[in-house]
Amino acid sequence: MKNPLSPNEFRIMQLLWKENRPLSRPEIIEMLPDREWNPNSIHLILNNMIEKGVLCVEGMTRCGRGYGRTYAATVNNLEYAVNLLKEATPDLTGEERLLGVLPVLLRDNVSGGTVEKLRELLKAY
Repeated sequence: MKNPLSPNEFRIMQLLWKENRPLSRPEIIEMLPDREWNPNSIHLILNNMIEKGVLCVEGMTRCGRGYGRTYAATVNNLEYAVNLLKEATPDLTGEERLLGVLPVLLRDNVSGGTVEKLRELLKAY
C-alpha cells in the first residue's frame, strides 16, 4: 500500500469488505446513498485506489444499456490495518510490532479459548 486511504476511499473499502464481492461503480454509488457522488469523481477515486494497490478491476457487468467494470478489494480489513501499523512504525521490527500490539489487543477481554488458540499458534512456530 502506497498511502493511507482518504475518507471516501475508506468508505468504499468498507462497503467492499462488507459485501465480500466485486461491485460496479453504479452499485457503489447506490449502496452509499448518503454521499452525492459525481460519476467523474468516483472514477478518479477508484483509479487512485487501484494505484494504491487496494483495489483491482475484477471483471465486467451489465450496467444499464452498456457494460461497466467491477471492482474488488485486494486486501481484507485486517491486512489493511496491519499495513497501516507498518507504515506508522517504520522503525520497529516485525517482532517489536507484534510484542507491542499483542498486549493492547489482549485488553479487549479475549476469552480463554482465544488464549488457547494463541498458544497453539505459537507452538506451530
